[in-house]
Amino acid sequence: MAPIVYLVRDLVFVSKIREAAARLGLEVERAAKLVIVDLRLPEALDALARLAADPATARVRAVGFVDHEQVDAMEARGCGTVLAKGRFARELPALLAACRP
Repeated sequence: MAPIVYLVRDLVFVSKIREAAARLGLEVERAAKLVIVDLRLPEALDALARLAADPATARVRAVGFVDHEQVDAMEARGCGTVLAKGRFARELPALLAACRP
């Protein structure tokens, strides 16, 4: 079972996520201990709401990233853990390492 799922269109961040996961021996996309969401995507908030509403995924940790000037607005919308893109990139290895079995 893969521990990480992501909803990201930006190929730079897809690459960062996959490379960091591969270095840690983790798989991505099939099942979830951690969901990574690009909060700039129009469907991001709906996806997070669906995850939270489903008892099977309600306890999965979701981490969203967004442009730094939008962090406060996304936190106010109840997005949980919201990081600016730069901070997300710096903290990605630690986020993924926490998913190791």
